[in-house]
Amino acid sequence: LTVISNSASLSIEKLPLAAEGVYTCQHILQPLFHGLSVTRLHFVIILIVPVTNPYIVMSDSSPVEGTSVIMRCGLENGTGPINYIWEQESRESQLTTVAEIYDDNRFNVTDVNRNHTGWYRCIASNQVNQQRSDRVCLVHHIVLVCAISKTVSLLCQASSNPPSQYVWFYNNSQVFTGPQYTITRILRMHTGHYACLAQNTYLNTRSRKTITLTVYCECSHKSLSRDCKQLYLHVPRLTHRIE
Repeated sequence: LTVISNSASLSIEKLPLAAEGVYTCQHILQPLFHGLSVTRLHFVIILIVPVTNPYIVMSDSSPVEGTSVIMRCGLENGTGPINYIWEQESRESQLTTVAEIYDDNRFNVTDVNRNHTGWYRCIASNQVNQQRSDRVCLVHHIVLVCAISKTVSLLCQASSNPPSQYVWFYNNSQVFTGPQYTITRILRMHTGHYACLAQNTYLNTRSRKTITLTVYCECSHKSLSRDCKQLYLHVPRLTHRIE
C-alpha cells in the first residue's frame, strides 16, 4: 500500500490477495469558528482470482464395464462460482460437450460401456477467464465370458498413419504379432488377461488396452455357455494423421 502525499489517494500495485478487505477513508475538517467535522467513507475491495489450468483426476481410468467412474476437474486457484464444461473426443477427433455443471467439479459416468472410451477434457471458467485442461483417456475394462471348446477372435484396431503395429500379450507374456489373435478350441487354461499393444514406430507413440477372459465349463455353467463372438478392441487414437 502506498499513500500518495498531499492527496487523498491510496495506490495498490499488483493487487495481492491480501489486499482484499474493508478500507476506510477519513476526512477531518476544522472550520475557523466551529468544532471538528469528521467524515468517514467505507469501501470494500473484493478480488476475483482467475482460474488456473485445470487438471482431471479419475477414480478409475480403466473401469470394468457396467461400473461407475467419477472424474474431478481440479484447480489450484480460482474465485467461485466456477462453471465446468466436460468434453469428450471421439476416435474421429470430434469434440462433444457431455456435461455442463455449475459450481461442482465432479462428473459422474455411470454404467460405463465402450461408448465412453475416449479422451476427456474439462473447461473451468469464472467471471475473469476460462482455462481448458489437458486431455486424459478413459478406457473401459472388458470382461469376456466364454464357454469351453469355443473359438475366440480378438481384433485390435487403432487409427494411425503410418498404420499401427500390433502385439498381443497374455498375462504380460507376448503371444502374437498382428491385429487379430484367434484362440481355437478354448480351454480353462486360457483364462486370464489379454492386452493389445498398438504402436506407431515412426512417431514413437503407443497405446495399450487389456481385457479379462474367463472360460467356464459348459456342463457346470449352462447359463453362461454361449458362442464367443469376435471382440473388437478400439484402442484410442495414437496420433493425428500425417499425410
